[in-house]
Amino acid sequence: MASRHIGLRTAVLGAAIAGSVYRSVRTIRKARAILPLHEAPPTTVLPPTVTVIVPARNEAAVLDDCLHGVRSQTYDPRGGASGHPSGNDPTLRIMVVDDGSTDATGDIAQAHADADPRVQVVRSEGPPPGWSGKVHAMHVGVESAGHPEPGEWLLFVDADTVLAPELLSRLLATAERADADLVSTPGGPPSEHSASWPVLMPAGLQMIGENADPSGRGSKAFAIGHCILLRRSHYEKMGGWAALAGRRNEDVAIATSVRDHGGITRTVDGLDHVTTSGMDPFRQGWVSFRKSFVAGTQGSLTVLIGGGLGQVALSLTAPVAVLTGVRAHRPVLVAVGLVGWAAQGTAHTRTARVMRAKASLAPLAPFTNALFGGVLLDGAVQVLRRATEWKGRNTGF
Repeated sequence: MASRHIGLRTAVLGAAIAGSVYRSVRTIRKARAILPLHEAPPTTVLPPTVTVIVPARNEAAVLDDCLHGVRSQTYDPRGGASGHPSGNDPTLRIMVVDDGSTDATGDIAQAHADADPRVQVVRSEGPPPGWSGKVHAMHVGVESAGHPEPGEWLLFVDADTVLAPELLSRLLATAERADADLVSTPGGPPSEHSASWPVLMPAGLQMIGENADPSGRGSKAFAIGHCILLRRSHYEKMGGWAALAGRRNEDVAIATSVRDHGGITRTVDGLDHVTTSGMDPFRQGWVSFRKSFVAGTQGSLTVLIGGGLGQVALSLTAPVAVLTGVRAHRPVLVAVGLVGWAAQGTAHTRTARVMRAKASLAPLAPFTNALFGGVLLDGAVQVLRRATEWKGRNTGF
């Protein structure tokens, strides 16, 4: 009887490890689908207009660096090659949406507008009913830019993101080479960053990639809100942000909508030219991932709890198999566990490399992956808390 019980446990562990290995192989394959960032070729052709939209709510701590990065782009204004405005018809337009800020965000944005005629500040008092805040701010930015121009591109940049000078030119070159209508790149870590990068990023990228594809295939197309470049013609074709008014996972949503309306979407590796401070310190990174997964699951407790527990279970199966095999003197089970452990470590190394995070924690991948399950479970706790607070306000308790 004991032998049968051990055999059943071995079969269960083996099946779980097979699932873990499959996930790891799939992660590595999807990471390979991310496009490299191409050099911008020299051209004498009149470049298209690019309208940059920067939504900003209480971003005084980071907005100045963001706008300096946008203004320093080597993507030339018409009539000049200096990277500075020359005339009244700039190729690069910058719309900063001060989204109901109560700090110095508006003042910082206005200082840049005073120094550079390409910069325009738009004030919004926050989203109306039915809109999420960031989506509405980006909608306001596009609408304030006026009617579409032939060949125009839209570049959406988070306020906590800093672009290197060549980023826009190279991103456009990559989009043209891939014949893509939307390209997106995540931001890499700043020079001083928290443990959220080596601990949370590998598992986070894996889980997002399991639900969205960098090459635009599958049920959802992958995009990262740090930096999204989109042909305005396809933006108009899919209905713009108004078609996604209430969405909170707006990056994946707009990429998927563009794809579903006949566009081509690709994820690009621009992390050497884009940095974000939005994942630091560690708690902020945790909260950022939690918000993303709550939004992506539409606050479903079933998905958040099931996904969180499943992530913990699949991640820890390999160490459990090794420990069980050692105790039961079953070398086959130890070997199977080590294969699963190695697969998770390899996937961790690959995703860490993509995100420019050190891969030194790869040997601990089962445990960092299990920790990420806590992000989803924490999301379930937050959903329950909000539901309880809403019920209390509406019942008078």
